[in-house]
Amino acid sequence: MLPDAHPQNLGVMGSKGSLSGNYAASQADLLIVIGSRGVCQADCSGTGYASADAVVNINADLGDVTHYNRTVALAGDIGVVAGQLLEALQKAGGADLARREAWLGATAAKKREWEALKAERYAHPVLRDDTWGRPVLTQPAAIKIACDFAKSIGAVKFFDAGDVQAVGFQVAEDEEPNQTITETGASYMGFAVSALLASGVADRPRYGIAFSGTERSS
Repeated sequence: MLPDAHPQNLGVMGSKGSLSGNYAASQADLLIVIGSRGVCQADCSGTGYASADAVVNINADLGDVTHYNRTVALAGDIGVVAGQLLEALQKAGGADLARREAWLGATAAKKREWEALKAERYAHPVLRDDTWGRPVLTQPAAIKIACDFAKSIGAVKFFDAGDVQAVGFQVAEDEEPNQTITETGASYMGFAVSALLASGVADRPRYGIAFSGTERSS
C-alpha cells in the first residue's frame, strides 16, 4: 500500500481514473497484477493496458492467477511470493537505472499535471446551475469537503457505486489502509448506508460517513 502522496502512487485508471493512472496504464509494457480478480473495474475489460506485452500475476486463487494470456503465474501467498520475486529480480541485476529514471520522471510529471487539475477544480467549487437557478457546489468540491472532514476526525468513508464512487476514486487522498471502503466490482447501490448501519453492531466500531449517489447504466 502506498500513501496518496507517494510519487509512485499514480491513482486509478479507467473512466474513473486519473491523468497519471491512465498514462501509466497506457504506456507500461509490463503489467504486474497482485490479488486482483481481473474484473472489468480492474482492467477496463482487458483494454486498459494497451502497451503491455507481458503479465506477472500473483494470487493464491488458481483461476485468478491465470486470468490473462502471456502470464508468468506466481501462485501462492502474496506477501511471501512478492518477497521472493523481489529477491529474484535483484539477483538478476535489478532494473536498468536509465530507463527507471526516465519512467519515474514521466509518471511524476503526469501526477503533477493531475494534481494541478484537481487544484484548479477545488479553487472553483461553485458553478451556476440552471436547474436550481442558483450557484451550487460541484460534486468534486462537495465530496472533497466531506473527505477532508472525515480525515480530520479519523472517520472511515463508505462509498456506494455510481457517480459518488467515481469522484471518490479521484478525490480521496488516503495515507493508510481502511480510510476509504467501497464495493468495487459489484455495483451495489446501498452498500454505503448498509455498511454504516452495520458498524453499529461491530465489535470494534468506527465513526463512519456514507457517500450515496446515482448509478448510471449503459
